[in-house]
Amino acid sequence: MQIEKINNITSEKFKKAVELGDRNSATLGFLPYQAFEKYASDNQLIGIFEEESDDLMGYLLFRISFNRVTIVHCCINEVHRKKNIALKLIDYLKNNTKQFEGIKLSCRNDYGIDKVWESFNFVPVKEKKGRSKLGLPLTVWWFPHYQNNLLSQISDFEISNKIVAVIDMNVFLDIKDKREDESLALNSDWLLSEAILFVTREINVEINRSKTQKQKESSRQLLAHYNELPFRDEVEYKNIIADLKLVFPLKSQNDKSDLNHIAYSIVGGAHFFITRDQEILSKGDYFKIKYDLNIYRPSDFITHLDENIQVTKYQPQRLVGTNINSKSVNASNISHFTNVFLKPTEKKHQFDKIIRNSLSLPNDFELITISKDDLLLAFIIFDRTSSSELKIPVFRFLKNELKITLSKHLLFKSILTSTKEDRISIEITEQCLDDDIIDVIREARFVNVGNSWRKINLKGIIEEKNILTEISKKNDISFNTKDTLNEILKETDCNIDDDQFLINYNIERHLSPIKIKELEIPTYIVAIQPQWAEQLFDDKSDEKLALFEPEYELLLNRENVYYRSAFPKILKSPARILWYISENKATRGKGRINASSYIDEIFIDEPKKLYKQFKQLGIYEWKHISETAKNNNEVMAFVFSDTEMFKNSISLSKIKTLIKKLENKNFMALSPVEIKTETYLALYKLGMELK
Repeated sequence: MQIEKINNITSEKFKKAVELGDRNSATLGFLPYQAFEKYASDNQLIGIFEEESDDLMGYLLFRISFNRVTIVHCCINEVHRKKNIALKLIDYLKNNTKQFEGIKLSCRNDYGIDKVWESFNFVPVKEKKGRSKLGLPLTVWWFPHYQNNLLSQISDFEISNKIVAVIDMNVFLDIKDKREDESLALNSDWLLSEAILFVTREINVEINRSKTQKQKESSRQLLAHYNELPFRDEVEYKNIIADLKLVFPLKSQNDKSDLNHIAYSIVGGAHFFITRDQEILSKGDYFKIKYDLNIYRPSDFITHLDENIQVTKYQPQRLVGTNINSKSVNASNISHFTNVFLKPTEKKHQFDKIIRNSLSLPNDFELITISKDDLLLAFIIFDRTSSSELKIPVFRFLKNELKITLSKHLLFKSILTSTKEDRISIEITEQCLDDDIIDVIREARFVNVGNSWRKINLKGIIEEKNILTEISKKNDISFNTKDTLNEILKETDCNIDDDQFLINYNIERHLSPIKIKELEIPTYIVAIQPQWAEQLFDDKSDEKLALFEPEYELLLNRENVYYRSAFPKILKSPARILWYISENKATRGKGRINASSYIDEIFIDEPKKLYKQFKQLGIYEWKHISETAKNNNEVMAFVFSDTEMFKNSISLSKIKTLIKKLENKNFMALSPVEIKTETYLALYKLGMELK
């Protein structure tokens, strides 16, 4: 068989083409004889003939307008059908019209030959009303030619200089129907400034399979907002498809579309293919090794991108003074953490979804794992989607000797984090809490409201009457302040027999780190040597302790114990204290106040008894307590908690000046010094840099 242009309107070949067209006018549509003459004269009529008999096997008639080729007729002789005649005519047209933008055609939907045009690598781009009496709908099909023009050069530049990612149909529908958070996160402004999201031509085919016209229209409306990855080389595309079919057998139309998406992505130069299809994801290594195409879930892609932007965020951080590390979850280890921290009664896909949705919004979520010597201990997630609230959707700890200590530390850290970020509340929404962790949460003064645990945290010095106003001023609608306050009041009322001082004290502790101005509570300045400050709470002291390595990771404790001489017996509990770090002669460090805590309980007893009682809390070894007691039969131990490090160390000279002004006495820090509430608040205000 041979293909040739039919441009002689007096020839027998032209006559055969007209006769074949008239014979099939019911499906092709009637075309006047004069129109056939015009197309033939313009070299726009192509025929394919048997070489020996010169029998016309089929013809293709087209026109050219606006730099596009439009197929008017593609007609195959009845006796020569199913011989790939149409494919040969279409290929001839493709090869001889590459100077144009592309080729389009319109075909009635009721003919049911969509698969034919798909097999020719045409894609359906829109629908329109037909010209028949019934107005039956037509689908417009399109095949592009790659054009080296300004637009394609801009596109090529972007592909060469930006991260190029292709989304598949499911992710596209996630975004359209707003049904999966991890896919919706692909619309984040920060991400779109770093990467370009493309679709491939195949998405048109999948949209065309939609069940209703409404679904097609809504999908095409969204499609208009995406760039289509350039289709540069049909031969390379066909070769890749042939290779992929050998490795991945096709079982359905969806399987075929999946391979088409991937092949188009490879030919178009994409770096990433984004999908939630587990079958494709499981073969990610194959595509990476053979075609250098990374197959990622939306959450994995976002995390990968964020890792490259914020490298230090994903590096392990050593918790001060311990061999315990915190590390951010990234795209490579999600499945591992899901398996390790999954609860026996929990559905894996639900837990996995929480993690992936969180990873999809790295600016709003922080995912941290805690480990010791490569052994996983804990996994927590901070959710910052609310401007006034810190949520904790995951708060999980594996069974080990540090479980309770670590959970207390992380709860205290969450309070400090929330306060530092000027958030007014914390809500733990984790639904699989262990009973011992619930006890820790209660102890940290969270209250149970509905299905979550909540804590209000205010900062600064506030008059009692202004507390509700201050909360309301910063709160948003996501947090029910009234219910939380009611639960706080219930807990304080039922535990303290209506003692007004204790009610106010407990409210302050529940709303910590707030300081209630009217609360008249015993307050002290307590001196501490630099080396003990270093071990108990201060990561910035001038002297590093090298005398011993603590047996337990005690720096993680929310509460701690401090030993001192039992005399003078000036300290009371509960109380507020300011820590005065004494002068360090070795480094010429001057004395200063660096932190504030609460004294929870005070114990005076024989040194050995107290050492045994508080060994799990204190950093002291027996020899240190023995030195503190000297020759006395008793020693004092006080348990302190909720330590706040000051933003601004208060120098000895400032301390002396302020105490002299407010109390008209000299400051000597040899033993605990009781000060007025007014003095404490003034020093606290100075240390926390409050206005």
